[in-house]
Amino acid sequence: MTPRPIRKKIVAIVESAHLRRMIDLMQGCGASGFTVIDGREGSGSAGDWSRDGVFEAVEMKLVHAVVTAETAERVLDKAAVFFQRYPGIIYAHEVEVVRGERF
Repeated sequence: MTPRPIRKKIVAIVESAHLRRMIDLMQGCGASGFTVIDGREGSGSAGDWSRDGVFEAVEMKLVHAVVTAETAERVLDKAAVFFQRYPGIIYAHEVEVVRGERF
């Protein structure tokens, strides 16, 4: 088996109203790309939530980015401050990638 480069995948879950702020934070820390996915429903410390019947501003979005470990540390450090002010969460984990030079 060929060894593959290891990178960090960051996933932030934020309300739509704060999506651009999170994207700017990630890019400002060096993330060169990202993907945004709509959140449909879930459950957390504030209870169950569903996209049905909510205003667009409070819809949840998932922002995915694959970055170097150094970039992930910068994002997580800044996100700690971000999430003191805005609702949501962020987490990171290691992933194997093909074409590691792209991240």
